Amino acid sequence: MAGKARMQHTKISKIAKIIKKYHNFIITSHTNLDGDALGSELALYFILKQMGKEVKIVNQDQVPYIYKFMPGVEEIICSAKLDKEFILEIENDSVLVVLDSSNLERIGNIPVKTDKFSLIVNIDHHPSNTKFGHINYIDVSSSSVGEIIFQLSKELNCEITEQIAIPLFAAIVTDTGSFRYANTRAETFYTAFVLVKSGANPHLIANQIYSNNEISALRLLGDALLKTEVDSNSNIAWTIVTREMFEETNAKEEETEGIVDKILSIKKVQVSVLFKEIIEGKIKISFRSKDDFNVDLFARTFGGGGHPNAAGCQLEGDRDDIVKTVIDRLIKALNT
Repeated sequence: MAGKARMQHTKISKIAKIIKKYHNFIITSHTNLDGDALGSELALYFILKQMGKEVKIVNQDQVPYIYKFMPGVEEIICSAKLDKEFILEIENDSVLVVLDSSNLERIGNIPVKTDKFSLIVNIDHHPSNTKFGHINYIDVSSSSVGEIIFQLSKELNCEITEQIAIPLFAAIVTDTGSFRYANTRAETFYTAFVLVKSGANPHLIANQIYSNNEISALRLLGDALLKTEVDSNSNIAWTIVTREMFEETNAKEEETEGIVDKILSIKKVQVSVLFKEIIEGKIKISFRSKDDFNVDLFARTFGGGGHPNAAGCQLEGDRDDIVKTVIDRLIKALNT
């Protein structure tokens, strides 16, 4: 076994030993839940249940409607549905498992106090991860956290049931862009093969995620495409989704998913940017790139991060000033 692979196996073995040792677990992930975050949470939930553990999933945000088909979503405790003063009581010697979150702040306001846990286990694949856990397993070569959870299930000798296979397949297919992104490896296809053999139906999962749009999402996409601008000298494209656009189309924030990828598909465009106005004065920014330009490193200059070809950040201030600042700096970065 090569040195790096041996080190990774040692770390995942350490997590497996912790899981075997402890009985009470809380699982959480980042705000603005995506397929990898939710799929990984649910798969780990069923793995721990299979082992006879006490386990809960707690998140700040609600489950986006396109992911509500996944088994176990009804078990998720969501801060958005609770009284703001509610704090979940946890047992002594409980372990907090944080998935797919590059820093602890990204989990948002969950209904537990993180300082009450005996251990925090941090499992991620983002290069920008701050290693905030007592135990950190960061595999930047992995396509998704879902792929890591699959490896953990093998280390734990768990049976891959349909309840585990479906969310894991959803996690992998969304974080690889349906196996189109550069993070797709031979191991990714092998994992997908095992998951399909174990009950994940690719056709049904793809239909739920990609062919299950509300008309509001398509109207929002149309408006965003109309606002798309292209700088042909630097091969970048960008668009903005404003609060007014959300109100006019009756769209939800989660329905911006895929817009930044759509404008990246423009011929010759190498980098795309989506500016999303969360509230007045607060802009969430998503970056995508096709080739060698590292949007993770670029996003870090604004306090964000992610992957070499997919990253993001969040800025506060005047909307137009933020767009101009980011695009000007991006043009400069691409031309140096």
